[in-house]
Amino acid sequence: MRFVMSKTESQQTLSALHRVSESLIQDRTKTTNQIQDFLLEFGISLPVGQAVIARLPAVLVEHSLPVRLISILQRLHVHHKYLNEQTGEIDKEIARQLTDDDLGQRLLSVPGVGPVTASVLAVEMGDGKQYGNSRDFAASLGLVPRQYSTGGRSNLLGISSAVTRTSGVC
Repeated sequence: MRFVMSKTESQQTLSALHRVSESLIQDRTKTTNQIQDFLLEFGISLPVGQAVIARLPAVLVEHSLPVRLISILQRLHVHHKYLNEQTGEIDKEIARQLTDDDLGQRLLSVPGVGPVTASVLAVEMGDGKQYGNSRDFAASLGLVPRQYSTGGRSNLLGISSAVTRTSGVC
């Protein structure tokens, strides 16, 4: 039987910050899609992405749209800016909390690992002593070989994420 290591207060706080950040990012994406969909209904097509929302006030001036729609789009734009600010604040808080964590600092020293990845790994992995090898750690994250089996013959393919996790690692 495998036992789950209890998390420290710091790890629990980082985990909560990641969940809130993920939720804010989902809300921001939803808001962006709403803005683009409302404009598309009136024949205004904007490129896909977050950066184009910054140009929204200029787009509203260029096109003649109903006053009520402009009001709705301006509210959504303000909400989008708020979500951006909150996401930025949480990212800064994650980076600040990571500076206090020895494991987080060691993970940051790995090339290609940034603050978000380092903090998620610090939360999920802990000290790593509970894993016998890297395969056990990968399995705990839900990373498993993709299978293609037919006629009693099993064929293992590349690694895929079998489980979607809220931690953002997969």
